[in-house]
Amino acid sequence: MDKKGQQVNRYVTDCEKELGEVFDIEYYKAIFDPVRIELIKYLAIHGAKNVGEIADNFTQDRSVISRHLDIMCKQGILKKKKESRYMIYEVECWSIIEKFEETARNLRRMVEEER
Repeated sequence: MDKKGQQVNRYVTDCEKELGEVFDIEYYKAIFDPVRIELIKYLAIHGAKNVGEIADNFTQDRSVISRHLDIMCKQGILKKKKESRYMIYEVECWSIIEKFEETARNLRRMVEEER
C-alpha cells in the first residue's frame, strides 16, 4: 500500500474510533432492534408489565422476549423490579432522553472540532 493509502486508512480508523466514542454502539443496537422498539412502544402505552403479560402480546416465545427485556435493562432502557414472584418491566423514559441528548452533545462537539 502506498503512502496515500496508508494515510486514508489511518484517517478512516481515527474516524471510526471517534464515532465509537461519540455513539454508545451497544446502547443503540439494543434500542433500535425492531422487536425491542415494539416492546418499548408496548410498555410506553400500557405501562409496567411482567414478562408473561408482555409475551402474551407478541409472536415470539416468552424466552426470546425475556432476553430482549434483559438486554434493554442492562443498557438502562428499561428498569425492572420484583413484585411478589414477578419481575415487572418499565420504560426508563428519562434515561433514554438523556442518552440521546448526550449523543447529540458529543456529535456537536465532534463537528465543531472539525471546523
